[in-house]
Amino acid sequence: MSNLPKIALGTWLMGGTKEPDPNNDDEKDISIIQLALDNGITLIDTAQNYAAGRCEELVGQAIKDRPRGSYQILTKQAKENLSYQGVIDGCKASLKRLGVDHIDYFVCHAPNANFDTRDFFRAANQLRSDGLIRNVGVSNFGVKFLQIALEASDSPISLNQVSFSLNDDDILSTGTYEFCVKNKIPIQAFRTLAGLKDNKEIADVLKTIAPKYDLTIQQLALAYINSYENIYFTVRASSKEHWQQIKYAMEVQLENDDLVALKELHNGKQGPFGDFLKL
Repeated sequence: MSNLPKIALGTWLMGGTKEPDPNNDDEKDISIIQLALDNGITLIDTAQNYAAGRCEELVGQAIKDRPRGSYQILTKQAKENLSYQGVIDGCKASLKRLGVDHIDYFVCHAPNANFDTRDFFRAANQLRSDGLIRNVGVSNFGVKFLQIALEASDSPISLNQVSFSLNDDDILSTGTYEFCVKNKIPIQAFRTLAGLKDNKEIADVLKTIAPKYDLTIQQLALAYINSYENIYFTVRASSKEHWQQIKYAMEVQLENDDLVALKELHNGKQGPFGDFLKL
């Protein structure tokens, strides 16, 4: 198994949404990436379809003057292009946009029933053999597709990147979490702070518990998600203080009664990506 860092920098919305934003503040995005690296974050999480590749280019600009051994890159193959040759070509295009000679974590962004999922792993096996990628991962994979991944990949599945927050227990209700733990597949959680302030029920409970630990509600939410075995994070921070707060939240041990209260709150909350996990 790869030595997956506990925390990665997420770059979604850098450069635009699905398409590049001509008014995007590129320098700001580059500075956020460099800030993360300066604060000890070594893994940068991006994807081919973040701003149609523009995000990968911004990552490339941010890392170009740094020693290659000082950071790792995770990028995701677009689910619209999962044929064998599409994956080979997609990876090589990502390498060019990023300006690197290898990708540390090459991830299938989501399953797509219009393709034979095994083709992604056949291509990834070849890319790894050729030295263009180091580790193979998946995102938004439920039990069925995780089983395919385990059978088709020559290397261990280094991570399953999934939505997991107090507003989303889909990986628990679909059996995805249990399967990953059983098969030693690290879970890299994204959207861990989604909707905290928008859901009054969740916000009120967090505000009640947080002062006990001298935490913000965001830190408490991270500490709760981190209480689950096998959890890693892809998050964003815009200041040194925010990175310090995130790292501190990883060290907090919540008392059992608070964990029980938060799990009761969490139970049955459906997120926006659950349909992928049920495929």
